[in-house]
Amino acid sequence: MTPRFYDLLIGGVMLAPILSYGAVSLIVALVLHPILRRIGSSTWFLSPSIAEFSLYMAIFSLITLLA
Repeated sequence: MTPRFYDLLIGGVMLAPILSYGAVSLIVALVLHPILRRIGSSTWFLSPSIAEFSLYMAIFSLITLLA
């Protein structure tokens, strides 16, 4: 049995659920950004921007799998 995905309705426009998943994962990544910056995670990676994008994709994938 496949899960049912609910569309997001804003002003009479139906948006795909993946847009709301992306928005939620962006908010979570933005909240985690200062915390990770404070503990010095930018020195752990060769390219911090790719590491931040990978964190966003991991959060996005987790939200998509759990929804």
